Amino acid sequence: MQRKHRFILFVVFLSTFLLWKGHEALAHHGGGISTAFGPGAPIETSSPLAMGRGRFLLFERFEYVPFIQKSHAEPENVKSFIFANTLIGYGLTDALSLYANLPLSVKKQDTLGTSKGFGDLGFMVQYGFKLGVRDGIRGLYSFGPEDTYGAPYTLDDLKMSFFAGFTVPTGSTTKRDREGDPFELGMQPGFGSPSFTGGFAASRQLFPHFTLVGDTSLNVFSEYDGEKAGTETRFNVAGVYQVYEDMGGILSRVDIIGESNLLYLKKDVEDKMKVDDSGGLIHYLSPGVRFTFRKYVSIGALIKFPVWKDLNQEASQQGGEGLEKYRAIVTASISF
Repeated sequence: MQRKHRFILFVVFLSTFLLWKGHEALAHHGGGISTAFGPGAPIETSSPLAMGRGRFLLFERFEYVPFIQKSHAEPENVKSFIFANTLIGYGLTDALSLYANLPLSVKKQDTLGTSKGFGDLGFMVQYGFKLGVRDGIRGLYSFGPEDTYGAPYTLDDLKMSFFAGFTVPTGSTTKRDREGDPFELGMQPGFGSPSFTGGFAASRQLFPHFTLVGDTSLNVFSEYDGEKAGTETRFNVAGVYQVYEDMGGILSRVDIIGESNLLYLKKDVEDKMKVDDSGGLIHYLSPGVRFTFRKYVSIGALIKFPVWKDLNQEASQQGGEGLEKYRAIVTASISF
């Protein structure tokens, strides 16, 4: 079967799967979706790894988030989230990759019920380059075939990428609670207006079996009906250590992952005024593992613990970043 035919069949299957899951899964509203896939890549921290010219990527990410319950928020505590994001990527060249992301967004709240639906459709472009040697000359070069997914890793190269994207407000903002009143914007599947993101990622294999990866990104939301989510700034660092490799086996590689994730949230805006009890600084420590099968199929798992936070008027906040018990993340990807 030709590659394009396989791709179409897989997209039809994936779309059917998402529609079915939409009736049983909860989802997270907002949050960053990294482009980390394949052997040697972290999970929450974005990787500069490129797909390669003419290759497709299908990527699925699930996250479960139980929140700390607080007396001041009763009887409307946010209980827990699960979110699903489906990302489809295509390698336009060895250095330039294009992505489209469809989130499934549902939130559960004590007495108000559940708000669920597809969120805002997102698009992203990523350009990869490296500091390395080519034809005996050291310098900055765009990624070539030797820098793409599945190629042997070049030990002395510092791999980097820039990425930028935006969302289209396709998600609903009209979901209602059990009493028939509209959910607040933070409980809706969509944001009602575009958002824009940009960032930088880098990685280097410091020594055999160990890769250091880092990224930073900025996500800016635009105003909708006098309301706006706070700008998100992220700084992530990850160490990935290869503990097993058998390129001829079904299980071709196992990586152990340790990440440090820093998130700064500016205050939300309601009625064109800043919300004082929103936003803040949160630091997560995140252990994880990645399994790679036949080199092009990858499954990862990570759990994020908020180990330190400095939230604005924390005593009045509930159901947001920094106030979760943990975040459990599972990802699955296939490249062909």
